[in-house]
Amino acid sequence: MGPGRFLILIFAAGSIYCSREALEIIPSNGNVELGQKAYFLCKVRKGGEATLTWIDPEDIEIDENSELYKEMRVDELSKGLEMTLSDPQKGGVFTCKGDFETGGTATAQIRISVIQKPTFVTKIEPVKDVHEGTSVDLNCKASGIPPPTVRWISGNQDLSTTEDGRITVEHGILVIKETRPTDAGVYTCEARIEERNEVVSINVSLNVKFTPRIEIPTDESFVTQIGNPTQFNFTILANPSPVVSISWKGKVFEDADIKKMAGSQDKYMYSFEVRHDTHWDGMGYVFEILDKGLGTGSILAIVLAILLVILLVVDASCYYKRRRGLLMFCRNNILDKKSSRTSAENNGKMLSKSGKSTVVNVSGIEA
Repeated sequence: MGPGRFLILIFAAGSIYCSREALEIIPSNGNVELGQKAYFLCKVRKGGEATLTWIDPEDIEIDENSELYKEMRVDELSKGLEMTLSDPQKGGVFTCKGDFETGGTATAQIRISVIQKPTFVTKIEPVKDVHEGTSVDLNCKASGIPPPTVRWISGNQDLSTTEDGRITVEHGILVIKETRPTDAGVYTCEARIEERNEVVSINVSLNVKFTPRIEIPTDESFVTQIGNPTQFNFTILANPSPVVSISWKGKVFEDADIKKMAGSQDKYMYSFEVRHDTHWDGMGYVFEILDKGLGTGSILAIVLAILLVILLVVDASCYYKRRRGLLMFCRNNILDKKSSRTSAENNGKMLSKSGKSTVVNVSGIEA
């Protein structure tokens, strides 16, 4: 075969290849959101004008009057397909067929998959308040196609792998038993579909309320000179924010005397200054911290009142049954003495009224 014939064969083969009919479908990704309108375009890539037809997964031609799918003619080189799928089972392989004026045919296919992005189906409160020592559960459920993986995260840690036996995660429910102040913080529920790298998340702030606790920098006594001011710094851990007072020698120092130096979510720093004028002033201070609810001071007062009532009831019972107890002591030592003193005063008054004076003998001489 000569060089000329070889070139002719190459040119002929190239012409045949260039004239081969071809179609393409845009977009090439066939994911369709559940219940959302989707649009695909079939267009001629090679071969000239053609009659285009869409065919559904059941090998039925789609026209403008189809129930689930709608064919939309654009021009001589392209035709659209519009669909809204509310059933995940309605996906499948769709075919675009082209009958060209040259007599040739071509097809292009796309696999349609119904998907749903991860979506939360339970209502989650942004802030959750609990009391120390109680249990709390946070329910987080999500839907999607395919079903998403749900996990709880706190401080960049997956709580399903925590070694804390109080904390468990099962079926999207986070359970924390016997809550502590250290459990307070932000917890994140994350729903993820790995194959499409789709992630949604929601945050919950856990607020743990607990009784106030006081922290003194040192357990040693403070040493100061008479007349010089002494400053006490102390820290209070509390939630909600506390009301602070200091008692000293019967005097109560409150808001104006106690300076709040700093404060964070559950930690409050205070400063208290007092001056001692005599060495007798060097005695203990009583710090009283109350939260905005029923604090420890109120609870202690209630308990003491109950104990006092019980003691009085017991003592009254002893007085009436056995003639003993505090009431009997008061009768013998207070009421009886008062009665004797009253009798003596009455006798004196009677003598005075009779006109006789008292006579006192001193060393045998009558006075």
